[in-house]
Amino acid sequence: MAQTIRDRIDAPDDTSDGREIWMIIRSWITIIRIFLVFAIIIVAEIFEEHSLLNISLSVWAIVVGFPLFLLLSMVIIQGDKRFAPDLEDKRRKKIEN
Repeated sequence: MAQTIRDRIDAPDDTSDGREIWMIIRSWITIIRIFLVFAIIIVAEIFEEHSLLNISLSVWAIVVGFPLFLLLSMVIIQGDKRFAPDLEDKRRKKIEN
């Protein structure tokens, strides 16, 4: 039997407020991670000849950017464990396969 629009609106939603907030934060962290990867590549290519503390800026981009990328990835994984366990289950199944 087809539901009317009013029935679908009045039906309780399975998501909590914490999950919805986490999904918004997670999407922003993902976008920042993508920009970070491009920024690392751009800085590594453009500032290859410049140096800071006798180390090339391209090396600094990798030294600073890679741990920052890992940190953001760990924040996403920990947030999924706490606020979106179904996403964590999907991630684990994907790793097992």
